[in-house]
Amino acid sequence: MKLHAFLLGQTCTPTIDTREIYRNLVEDTQAAEKWGYDCAWFAEHHFSNYVLVPNSLTLIAALSRETDRIRLGTAIVLLPLRNPTFVAEEIAMVDQLSDGRLNVGFGRGYQPYEFDRLGIDFEQAGSRLTDGLDLVTHLFTKRDQPFTSAHASANGFTVTPACRQTPHPPFWLACGSRQSMGMALDRGCNVIINVGHHGPKVADQMLQIFEEECAVRGIERNKIRFGLQMHAGLVENDEQQQVALRSAAYLHRMQVRLRERRERIVEGVVDTSGSEKTEPTYDEWSSGCMVGNQRHIEKQLSRFRTMGVDDLLLTYRFGEFTTESTRRSMKFIVECSK
Repeated sequence: MKLHAFLLGQTCTPTIDTREIYRNLVEDTQAAEKWGYDCAWFAEHHFSNYVLVPNSLTLIAALSRETDRIRLGTAIVLLPLRNPTFVAEEIAMVDQLSDGRLNVGFGRGYQPYEFDRLGIDFEQAGSRLTDGLDLVTHLFTKRDQPFTSAHASANGFTVTPACRQTPHPPFWLACGSRQSMGMALDRGCNVIINVGHHGPKVADQMLQIFEEECAVRGIERNKIRFGLQMHAGLVENDEQQQVALRSAAYLHRMQVRLRERRERIVEGVVDTSGSEKTEPTYDEWSSGCMVGNQRHIEKQLSRFRTMGVDDLLLTYRFGEFTTESTRRSMKFIVECSK
């Protein structure tokens, strides 16, 4: 089972210090490389302090010059918001700049706030993702051949430069349902499941669906990688537990309000005051992820390994977690996995 560092360019302060956020992303990635993580992943979001990375491929191009060995991944490129041909060109260029260390994750997105401000109909997100992914794959595998779909087309040309990896970097798809799982498998994409705060049953349920959908298609289970994304942090005392709980509540409020078009954003900062009825308790949240004490983390690592999970994408530096606690957690968890 491979461990990956999922690094958020996030701040929970009332003002945004962009320089500090990007400096932390560079230094956290270098630390992940030093401690032996397989890959560092970076989200794409727009217009708020939830994540200040509007283009993860641009960020990876910079990070490829600051690292030597660690793979670097997009989790995820919001393909419904982008021109797929431009995305294909960016992928090829960044794969070259990183000397073939690029992983590419795609997804549909879930925040209508972003779609509205970019003039894209959120109701078309699913179909735009499918068409976009098919076009990107087509451009790398069927050079100079035309492609037509409802939302994407190409009249027959070759993307230049070519990718360093042949025919393209490993593709991953963010999935949350049987339908999206099937979409990934039909296109040879590895699978990422975001566990979130939903508890331990989600991982089991999604792995079962994954194996069922592989069987239906006659795909050997070991031909496609199954990854879980979850929050991670070492909690060693009651004070740190309260920090973790406040961080979970902070993330949950942002996500729910952005998803449901109830956001209040001033100068890029999402209002997270008050509470949501669905906020998890510490135990509910911790039970499904890698936030907890040493014993809990060791138990979770063993559980996911026994389940047959191929990859764990561990989300660090969210909410109130500091640089010190983030680095301590990153180092401890990777050492526990050995």
